[in-house]
Amino acid sequence: MSQIGAREHYATPRALHARAELETLYTEAWCRWGAGLFSRGPNAARALAGRRHPDIPGSHVVAFTFRALVDDFRGACSPTLAADGRHRESIRVGLEFANRVNRHLLRQPLDPQRHAFFGYSMGCLETLGALHDRGILTVVDQIDPARVEEQIVFEEAQRWPGWQALPGRIPEDYYNRLAQEWKLANVVLVNSEWSKAALVQQGVPAGKIIVVPLAYEPYAAPPQRRLRSNAERPLTVLWLGSVILRKGIQYLLQAAKRLSSTRVEFIVAGTVGIAERIIREAPVSVKFIGRVTRDRTAEVYRSADVFVLPTISDGFAITQLEAMAHGLPVIATPNCGRVVDEGVDGLIVPARDAEALAAAITRLDGDRALLAEMSVKAVGKSQLYSLDNFARILLEQVAAQRTSTSCASHSGGSPP
Repeated sequence: MSQIGAREHYATPRALHARAELETLYTEAWCRWGAGLFSRGPNAARALAGRRHPDIPGSHVVAFTFRALVDDFRGACSPTLAADGRHRESIRVGLEFANRVNRHLLRQPLDPQRHAFFGYSMGCLETLGALHDRGILTVVDQIDPARVEEQIVFEEAQRWPGWQALPGRIPEDYYNRLAQEWKLANVVLVNSEWSKAALVQQGVPAGKIIVVPLAYEPYAAPPQRRLRSNAERPLTVLWLGSVILRKGIQYLLQAAKRLSSTRVEFIVAGTVGIAERIIREAPVSVKFIGRVTRDRTAEVYRSADVFVLPTISDGFAITQLEAMAHGLPVIATPNCGRVVDEGVDGLIVPARDAEALAAAITRLDGDRALLAEMSVKAVGKSQLYSLDNFARILLEQVAAQRTSTSCASHSGGSPP
């Protein structure tokens, strides 16, 4: 497989290696030595220290670290790019990375009956093309709903003027590259039914798409939570993530205004991407605490009773699993990964509906017995999304696609 960056801390290659299915991981940077030393250095050095994982032996990794360091240095010396420029840079980086992978990969003896390739969107087009010619089954992981999500974000910025800068439009070249990847790959993997529907809307055949939810495994077992009764303190609702329109912060603040006469309190943790004026005008029950480093997230989760995710669009939203692992029921929308079972470990509300969001919060505030029951169920739900389950689902679905492709070939039909 090939991967730019440390997405989900190398969850997919780790899961495949644990099942002895990973032959080679191609990545743009890997810290083979000195991680302890680098971790005590400046930001760039600490970032490199994190570009490894002990679960993946270095013997299985091919990296282009020097080239990546040069690119990082060039990026640090360049002015901040607008949306158009950032996406054109993404095209350049993906193309160059895929060509480096090809120079190594295509010298290897590949067997169409034994090998398959897994790559991420924007970083594997040239590799997909080369392997297609050699009959190797290929999978591309589309990490977000693409054009559908961009349009939603643009519309939301217009609906809420002055909250967030109107986003620049993504160039057509970017979407053309995605469309070519979808066309060349035998399988297009997404992490939610929401993303699948978005890709079908963009012309990807439904039969070519597989849905594999993300995995979540905490670094350590979250501490036991002590459930609080109504008499002890108000219900505390937590938001953890980027504070932006796409995540639905505007509807949370509307819900908070509707609940201003209650004892419900709100904690908003995450990098703020809305206007300072909006924060100043927020209800007094809402406390913005800014970005929270990973070593403080457990503390923030312990301070809350309910996790809220009023997202407008997310490819999956792994924070809902993280919250559940800490015993927090989740109030989510359907526009992300389907993790919540309505009324069992959380509640589902329509996107863009502050009234429904306020009603869901009120329900849990008024029924602490239900809240306690959901808390226990939430922990159990989070444990279903293990790396091993992720690998099992992925391998089963890829095997089914391989069989389908083989049958279509023998019958004279076209592969999916």
